[in-house]
Amino acid sequence: MPRVMNTSLALVLMLLVAPIFSRFGGKPLYVQIALVGVMVLVVPVVLACLASAARPGSVGRTARRLRRRRSGD
Repeated sequence: MPRVMNTSLALVLMLLVAPIFSRFGGKPLYVQIALVGVMVLVVPVVLACLASAARPGSVGRTARRLRRRRSGD
């Protein structure tokens, strides 16, 4: 069930972000900057969902590994 949920969440987020690419050109500069800011936040979430769907638990293992590395420094 987690694989289906993570895949579904990634697809929904991609469907929400996809129209930004198709209508990006004619927008004013401040709108383009705002859209890039939104995409910088959404794209890592999509990648994390896809990684978690491909290998359940991989994101949690990576987070634990990074925490151990940070606390060991």
